[in-house]
Amino acid sequence: MEEQKSFSQRVKETVIQCADLYKKYYVEYEYLLCSKAFEKNEYYIVSAHEDNYLHLTGLHTNLDAASFFEKCYNGSLEECDFDFCKKGQNEKEVKGSVRRKINSLPSITVFK
Repeated sequence: MEEQKSFSQRVKETVIQCADLYKKYYVEYEYLLCSKAFEKNEYYIVSAHEDNYLHLTGLHTNLDAASFFEKCYNGSLEECDFDFCKKGQNEKEVKGSVRRKINSLPSITVFK
């Protein structure tokens, strides 16, 4: 019988796996988005940096954002490097937000 992974283990594995995709498709790239549906501007330019990755995960850490990304990217992130504590939110709320974000993270390369 396969051992069930903890939520923290699943989060760690996902953010490590997706850091490579994030760097490959977003870091040092810009995307031009055009739509007739845009009301304020005719187009938007989307770009990303390594230190934006932490926000996409929803996690709390004492690491700075660039160090967090580097640990994810090189696979050295540990469960003790992050937690689910955020000011003004209880742990259940934060975990719910993180769960939604890590479920979406693998699809960051899908443009629709």
